This record gives sequence, C-alpha cells and structure tokens, in this order.
Amino acid sequence: MKQALVTGASKGIGKEIALALLKQGFFVHATYNTGVEDSRNISSQNKNIKFYKCNFTQQNELDKLINKLLRFKFDCIVNNSGMIKFENFNDFNFQNWRDTFEVNLHAPLFISLKLQNNLNKNASIINIASLDGYVGSFASMAYSASKASLINLTKSLGNNFGSKYGVRVNAIAPGWIDTGMSTDESFAATSLTPLSRNGTPYEIADLVVFLASEKSSFINGSTIVIDGGYGNVDYIMLQESLKNE
Repeated sequence: MKQALVTGASKGIGKEIALALLKQGFFVHATYNTGVEDSRNISSQNKNIKFYKCNFTQQNELDKLINKLLRFKFDCIVNNSGMIKFENFNDFNFQNWRDTFEVNLHAPLFISLKLQNNLNKNASIINIASLDGYVGSFASMAYSASKASLINLTKSLGNNFGSKYGVRVNAIAPGWIDTGMSTDESFAATSLTPLSRNGTPYEIADLVVFLASEKSSFINGSTIVIDGGYGNVDYIMLQESLKNE
C-alpha cells in the first residue's frame, strides 16, 4: 500500500486532502496540533489513517515526529500545515513572525529533507502555498512573506530532489477557499472572481491527487494557482468595465 504524509490534516483543506488520498488507496500519516477531536472523528471512520500530534513551532516535537516516521517509505508528502496571525504594524510582534516562518517554511523544509531517504522513486512532495505569496500584505506580512518563500523553496527543492532522486516537488497556491472558517471579507472575494464564487477544499484535494499521480510526471518545481481567476483581476479595471456595460 502506498504511504502518504499530510500535515495539518484534522480540518479544512488538509482534511479533504487526507480523505482524497485515502480514496486513492494510500495509507495516510497525518499531523494535527489543536484538532484532537477532529482527528479522532476522522480516525474512527477510516482505518488507513494514523494521526500524530505535533506543534511545528517546537523543534523537539518535529524531531520526535520524524523519528516516528523514519520506518516508513513514502510516495507522497503534502506540507499543508499553516499558520496565520494578524499583526499590528505599529506594535509588530516578532515572535509571531518567527512562529509563522517555523510552521509555514521551516517545517516543510525540515520534513522534506529529513525524509529524503524514505521517499520511493517517483514520489511527489506537494507544498500548500497561497495566492498571498504573490502580493504584499497589510496585517499579515508574516504569512504572505512565508508563503512567498515557500513558493521559491519549492523551486529549489524541485531542482535538488529531481536531479538526485527523481522526486517531483510542486506547490499549490489557493485563492479564497471556503473552509468553514470564512469571513464576510472572504465571501466578498466572489465579486472580484471571474467564476463568481470561492473555491472548495475538495478542489484543492483533487489537484493534490493529480500532482501525486503519474499523470503529472513531468511537472516539477512549479506552483499552480487555483483561485478561479481572482488573482487576474484589477479592481479599478473591473469598475471601469462595469461603467461601460
């Protein structure tokens, strides 16, 4: 049975990724931090998933996680776990900056490198980035900067893993996705999205399944944006077009 690792898999996008890989016949090793009840519920309904608690801001917990995973051979690693905390620009919290980079950038790198000898040939590493990595931020600079760095790191890992192991490394940059934690602001994104809706976690999971499969065998070091066209729209140009209808 193929083995996959999905971080941050107790809820939201990570949960749907894990469930989609289960349907593809993978045994899924999954991590959670605070979603203990969610992880129990998923485990009770799926025998081929095992959850590990890990706080990625704590290096000792990451070390323990790797030690538990070293006895497995993986065909897919999905670095999905993420952290976002909003900031006060005039009273900037640098601990928040450090923690965000630990979760969003250091953990994907650490996990990928520590498990490099545990990857089967033609395995796939998939990093979950964000459309925010392509734009500047106001109150979430740490998040945007960490995701921009993850997009660049994906290229470097794709170079090294590809040439050394034949392993592909790609990233997915979701736009606005309805995860059950949506806000009025995120729903407002539909007015700027050409497809007139936000995405679903299932659509991200479908893309992960594709990137984990041989159907994507020549895609490496790429970041695929999945945002319904939101990132292509300039607000002023849209308003000008509406005036001329």
